[in-house]
Amino acid sequence: MNAWAKSGRYACNFLCVCVLGDRSAYSLCKEMSSQMKLTHCVNGFIDRDEDMPNYGQLGCQGFIVLDAEHRVVSAATSPFMQVRDLAFAHVEALLDAVCAKKPLPKVCPGEFVTLDEAPKERPEFKGSRGICIKLDGPSVHFGFMSGPLQGRAMVVPATSVSPLTQDPAVGSCGSGNCSDGNCGVGGGCADGKCGLGGCGPGKCGDGGCGPGKCAPGSCGDGKCGMGAGCVDGKCGLPCAQGGCDGAGGCDGRGGCVDIDVVERELAIESVKVPSMDAEHQECAAALRRLAAERSPAALEAVLHCLQEHFRHEEALFVEYGFGAHANDKLSARKSHADDHERILSKVRGCLEASPESVAGSTVLDLLREFNEHTSRYDAQYAEPLSAKGAK
Repeated sequence: MNAWAKSGRYACNFLCVCVLGDRSAYSLCKEMSSQMKLTHCVNGFIDRDEDMPNYGQLGCQGFIVLDAEHRVVSAATSPFMQVRDLAFAHVEALLDAVCAKKPLPKVCPGEFVTLDEAPKERPEFKGSRGICIKLDGPSVHFGFMSGPLQGRAMVVPATSVSPLTQDPAVGSCGSGNCSDGNCGVGGGCADGKCGLGGCGPGKCGDGGCGPGKCAPGSCGDGKCGMGAGCVDGKCGLPCAQGGCDGAGGCDGRGGCVDIDVVERELAIESVKVPSMDAEHQECAAALRRLAAERSPAALEAVLHCLQEHFRHEEALFVEYGFGAHANDKLSARKSHADDHERILSKVRGCLEASPESVAGSTVLDLLREFNEHTSRYDAQYAEPLSAKGAK
């Protein structure tokens, strides 16, 4: 939000409001301002329950967009919890239209859609459900969410898709559902795999994945070994110290996981609650083991550790009265717990998809999930809980 306000791209105001509804709202508002560096948008708070809104939702569940006359353009854009960075692309598509006084797009990036009219050469695609990845003039980039083409995308006329009235389940192993918006232009990865998990956390297309090959100079002659797929233009994941095989190559299991990447993602800030800090380190240790072993047993250990930590954390919220609200859409506790379940569901899916070994792209995806959750969600309870003496 601050980046939008700073850019000058949009002739509008950006407002962020902390809706805890008690005295801890001010401290959380300051923490959010510091963490997100909110220097160009309005950052406010509501510290009395009687002043709490009865409309809307938390930002992670979608933004409210109004036009110049304060008419509602969107009551809730795509939720970040489901579609990650595509949620921001959804907002930008609406603002581009509203600020230019143009009609709103039929569908926006991040919206789940149905393919009503399939290409003539592929009539079997009719009725497929997917997600709008990108707008491109009169066309949209349609990302398949399930089936044999999961994780791939194709360009279709915008008139051939319509918004889904109910969102499909998202969050499959390795971000293979295109939820991070990184499926490539003009069909995603030609071999259908980025890493071994669909779209993965890397970018497909745009010089990343060609027709089954890595970008020039990334893996020897440009071919991925043993079908490892491409992540960020490289076979598997970036390899440390000359590659997984010691000679600059990939190991054929989705690439090795660079130790620098692991440590960067697991550099977790303190949440000022000693028991939670300790459990974060236990989870980090389990993820380090997974990065080193890439075994189903290590992944099972990650699942168990996260389950226990999330259970303790949610119990702490109840004990100290954090984030409760009669309206679930405005409940920080509810949205936090929902993200816990989303992450656990992803890990369970990865276990089902990894009977023998865990792909490097899957490891990286889970590292990123843990890092984002602690920085985006856990940081919110640091000041309120520590101020109440939570240990």
